[in-house]
Amino acid sequence: MNEALTGAGFFIRRIPLNLSSINDNSMQVGKIVFQNLVWRGLYYVSAFVLNLLIARHYEASVSGSVYYISNLYSLLILVMSFSLDSGIVFFTARNQVDTSRVFRFSLCWSLFSGAMVFLLAYAFAPSRFETMPASLLVFSAVCFITGNMLSAAASAFFAAQRHFFIPNLIGVLVTILQMLLIPYKDSFAGSFITEQTYFYVYFGAFLLQGVCTMIAAGARYADGFFGSLLSRTDLRMLLRYCAMAWVGNMLYFLLYRIDYWFVEYYCDAGQLGNYIQVSKLGQLFFVLPGMLAGAVFPIAAGNRNGNLQETLALISRVVFFTYLLCCLLLALFGNWLFPFAFGNSFSGMYQPFLFLVPGILALSCLFTLTAYLSGKGLLAINLKGASLALLVVLAGDMIFIPTYGTAAAAAVSSIGYIIYLVYILLSLRKEFALPLHRFFIVSPADLRQLRSIMTGIVSHPKQDRI
Repeated sequence: MNEALTGAGFFIRRIPLNLSSINDNSMQVGKIVFQNLVWRGLYYVSAFVLNLLIARHYEASVSGSVYYISNLYSLLILVMSFSLDSGIVFFTARNQVDTSRVFRFSLCWSLFSGAMVFLLAYAFAPSRFETMPASLLVFSAVCFITGNMLSAAASAFFAAQRHFFIPNLIGVLVTILQMLLIPYKDSFAGSFITEQTYFYVYFGAFLLQGVCTMIAAGARYADGFFGSLLSRTDLRMLLRYCAMAWVGNMLYFLLYRIDYWFVEYYCDAGQLGNYIQVSKLGQLFFVLPGMLAGAVFPIAAGNRNGNLQETLALISRVVFFTYLLCCLLLALFGNWLFPFAFGNSFSGMYQPFLFLVPGILALSCLFTLTAYLSGKGLLAINLKGASLALLVVLAGDMIFIPTYGTAAAAAVSSIGYIIYLVYILLSLRKEFALPLHRFFIVSPADLRQLRSIMTGIVSHPKQDRI
């Protein structure tokens, strides 16, 4: 699914606090997250290890260029997918559309988008990226974009039913294959894969993952790969929701990655590679909040959330406190740890990381809040907050990156993320009547509640439906 789910403003009656209900909902959410945690976490860890190996093998300039191209492809994915995966989760979790028809529609949409990418890449892209062979550019664009669109759509069907094992297992196996085929000197892969041809393997693996995940989703949730598509009424309903989610996700994408283009324009290849690795390190912090959001979204979409807002506050303050400790440790030891882990060409990571820490902490609290709003089926709060933050980031990047480089890019991003979080919290405070400190300050009671939740998960591991 998209790295952030969008939602909208809503109004909820203020009701008396029911501690038993809160704890029950917390335990139920915890059970779903626990089931997601092992496999989704393993997939993210494997992807991080792959990123680390590629960075060490190809160093900052080459790996930075590859990830920069991937960032451009990600923008095309966002544009062409039309946030269809968000609509799939929303409506299939509510049982408002026929799953088989949505599946076939999503398959056709992804394949048609892949064909359009091939035509565009073949006709226009080679003249834009002279440093990359035309054949690799076309191949990488088609495989990366089509594969990720297939994976996102197929994974959405699993997510709507809170089944996380199969899509993540496929992702882990494909990522391990990408690791094994890195052409190290005197390795088995190095005997038939060169430094240049490896990137055909790297990008082709995304298409392999997408095809396998789509086949698995079709076998489990559809009555066949051929048949009728959505009715006109269902199609209009699905596209209306996807259009709202798409606008929000476009804002999210630009907010998180627009600094890449400014850094690429004003800085050299080494600085770009260092900055992208800082950004990817920050994304590693979002693994846990992303999994939590993946559990919150279908629960909220299914209208069975109860007093979920109290659970959201608990999640936010526990994640914030945990990540604060992690960021403090990296601030103390990152100056030597980053070059040791990524290689000597990444000695420029430390300073921008320090400036990005406040933004990492802000976003770690934001994921589940925006997922909740997305599950409510509305849009105003998220869109307004993201728009405000994007304006701040865009203006700051234009003013400060030409002079201060990657440090300015990280600092401006942090300011934008903090503004976004403050806007969301102020909105939720009015709706939920929760004081702001409940999202940040942990207490011994929180630890006792988490212990109770984990005890319930272990005691009743199969009671995962809400």
